[in-house]
Amino acid sequence: MTLLLLIAQAGAFPYGVASGDPTQHSAIIWTRVEVSFARPADVHYEVATDRDFKNVVSKGVFRTGRWRDHTVKVKVENLKPNTTYYYRFWYVNEYYGQVDTLRSPVGRFKTLPSDTNRFRVVLLACQHFSAGYYTVYKYILQDSVDLMIHTGDFIYEFPTYRVRNARPDPTGYAHNLETYRMKYKLGRTDKYFQEALRNIPIAVIWDDHEVVNDYSGKTMFYYNRSRIRGAYQAFFEYVPIEENPEEKFRIYRDFKIGDFLHIFMIDGRQYRDEDACRPAFNPSDECAHVALTEHRTYLGEKQRKWLMEGVAGSDARWKLIANNTMMMDFFKNGKPIFVDQWDGFYWEKQYILRYWLKKGVKNIIVGTGDTHTFYFGDVMVDGKKVATEVVTASVTSPGGHKALEDLKENPWIKYMNNDYRGYVLLDFFEDHVDVYLYGIEDVTVPDSRRVLVKKFRIDYEK
Repeated sequence: MTLLLLIAQAGAFPYGVASGDPTQHSAIIWTRVEVSFARPADVHYEVATDRDFKNVVSKGVFRTGRWRDHTVKVKVENLKPNTTYYYRFWYVNEYYGQVDTLRSPVGRFKTLPSDTNRFRVVLLACQHFSAGYYTVYKYILQDSVDLMIHTGDFIYEFPTYRVRNARPDPTGYAHNLETYRMKYKLGRTDKYFQEALRNIPIAVIWDDHEVVNDYSGKTMFYYNRSRIRGAYQAFFEYVPIEENPEEKFRIYRDFKIGDFLHIFMIDGRQYRDEDACRPAFNPSDECAHVALTEHRTYLGEKQRKWLMEGVAGSDARWKLIANNTMMMDFFKNGKPIFVDQWDGFYWEKQYILRYWLKKGVKNIIVGTGDTHTFYFGDVMVDGKKVATEVVTASVTSPGGHKALEDLKENPWIKYMNNDYRGYVLLDFFEDHVDVYLYGIEDVTVPDSRRVLVKKFRIDYEK
């Protein structure tokens, strides 16, 4: 085999493979192919129950090209519940008079069970490429995880933080379709991230940095439609998320694991009203008044109804809401500390919580990102607990809020830790959920050690 062929084959699938949005009977599989001269490519895929692909259960061809940046995304259907599948891609490449079949790495995913009494989920958020190495995924690969849930900031639109940067980001600032695509490709070069995506299915929602810091979808669709559409298109090209034929760019959806666990993935950006003020931290009295005004929406009416009624009507033992910004009240001197999160849309938050309280819904867990800080506590309304919230620290992005004294005004926030970047492991059992807050000692150092920052137990309420 020639050196030219070796180089070409090694680089044919440089961003690996991934799977996502698994159900009992389907999953999305993804890759991106490097094609000579940027021509269209007919990419073949196979899905089998064995690593050697002797028992192929699904196969086909997906045509890709420059119109989707040569990404490939296939929904594989008619699968069996709670079953491990292996998948791969290949295409026939012609260059310099040679014709060669170039193959991807072999990926693996497991469909959701239809009946179970245990399920393991990890919560992830906020992975800035330059701020550190994605070492969390090294340890997630060791955790026997059923599903990774990413709660937003899958990429960042800007290249550097004002901290010691661990590695360079040569792509600059993202502002259109091509530059957002570059950010997703850059992130996929992290070896542990690529390996985790190859072996564990993921479900992703976005927060703000998939577009720009603290944006409102309603406002941006009005003032800069081309930028937000470019950012959203790149997200759907590079994330193994199922596309909704009835509503383009819809990401709110749910996954049901029998009557054991029901996962609701929400969109807190696309349909929201503008923030009460900017900057969103430590607002003025006037800004706080706007944040508490009636009928300001975070979800939009259609999604709000879907979430309220879906959670209230679910027969699942546990209800997990994958949420992009903190839901617990976080006030200082009687005002919201940060109006870009749920506190900036206070009426809608209370409206939803009161509905669940009235319906007697129990065993709701809100899994959140955004703050770059670990939190654990109770989501309250009218002095009563409605849900437990677990907030994960960032994968790499520098630490956020540091004012521990502010917790005195917010006693429902039972724990806070800003010392580590990391992730949360939720281990669901019938009678309780074990919550592990895992930190990385130093994300700017490759292969840094993992530490157990804190462990909690959430008991099932009858």
